[in-house]
Amino acid sequence: MPAVVPQEETTESIRDDQTVPIIAVGRRFHQGIELGADDAVEIMCARYTHLIGVLGSTDAGKTCLLSSLYLMATDGMLPASYQFAGSLTLQAFEDRARGLRKWEKGALPSQLVDHTVLAHPRQPSLLHLAIQEKTTNRRRVDLLLTDLPGEWTDNLVLRAAVAPSFEFLRRADGIIIVVDGKLLVSDRQFVEVQRVRQFIERLSTNVGIGRHVPFVLLVSKSDEIAMQMPAGAIELKEYIESLGYRARVVSAAAFSRTPKEVKSGTGVFEAIEILINSKSIAQDGSIHPATSPDRSFQRFKS
Repeated sequence: MPAVVPQEETTESIRDDQTVPIIAVGRRFHQGIELGADDAVEIMCARYTHLIGVLGSTDAGKTCLLSSLYLMATDGMLPASYQFAGSLTLQAFEDRARGLRKWEKGALPSQLVDHTVLAHPRQPSLLHLAIQEKTTNRRRVDLLLTDLPGEWTDNLVLRAAVAPSFEFLRRADGIIIVVDGKLLVSDRQFVEVQRVRQFIERLSTNVGIGRHVPFVLLVSKSDEIAMQMPAGAIELKEYIESLGYRARVVSAAAFSRTPKEVKSGTGVFEAIEILINSKSIAQDGSIHPATSPDRSFQRFKS
């Protein structure tokens, strides 16, 4: 969604009996809802911004991950060394978290948040969140997090022809692939592992994600599987590494159904921290510093 630019205001003043127009240029304001490519360019030109692709099928837990991160940040529940430093998409985060504030009889609803539905089905949306370290250097980290419908992932698994829609992720500083932990321990685990392998292969071969981009495989709903690490998750990590990428696996519980045993938000910020602290290693083995001046954002194809 493009930023709102107030209309220029025209006033008049009298100088030497002549009417001279004076133009007052208004400031740019974001509406607080999802950002688009133009907004991403504006933010990236101002400061280094980490673009993180949050990908996964319908019901995998992507939107819950984003909502949990937002609530942790705004409620002062980030790790002690970090603090919330603002967001240009507060309304968008609030829209996604609203369902979490409508619990009935103290129980989580079966559908935590609405599925992401974009106004334009061909365009991704981006959510902005800034955090700051409390250490002496007080590093500020700006994040642009993708929020794509699960159908995007499902379609890429089925058809390589939709790969151009993901090409903006070639600019990503990291990829989080959200996989439903319950599926990885169910009788569908082998089917799910093969489906995620196919998706990862598409990202590598058809989309062209560079080998310097680190991956996090986030096993969602881990509170419902006693925080065990499914064998399928380890297999997927090894597959990602076999393609030449660096990969980590994180067990996560965005909103725990057993909060006495597993704290809500477990693993959520860990996944983000892995990526923002990961150095970009090029194919030639050189290490790109975290303040690389090349902040161009490749436009996605419609």
